[in-house]
Amino acid sequence: MASRAKKSRGKSGRKAAATRKKSVKRAKVSMAKKSAKKSVRKAAKKAVKAVKKATRKRSANPIARVKRIAQEITHQATAAVTEGVETLKEIGENLVERVTS
Repeated sequence: MASRAKKSRGKSGRKAAATRKKSVKRAKVSMAKKSAKKSVRKAAKKAVKAVKKATRKRSANPIARVKRIAQEITHQATAAVTEGVETLKEIGENLVERVTS
């Protein structure tokens, strides 16, 4: 009986290269997923910090509270008056256009 030479049981060159490429692709994808998860976690942490910072306890001084509320009301009233004046100007311009045309 003639004995045949044993072949290597490894994958052929093409198959091995394809397998390597797939494993490299998987590694890249998993790294991308991990970095995406990290960035999501960081963003969540920043959001939590922002909320905590915004909801920090303000001073218990009632005078400071009244002052803060009065300033906010003044700001809102100023914005409303400005918008109203601009609207009245537009209406006046429209009337002038209708009368002159």
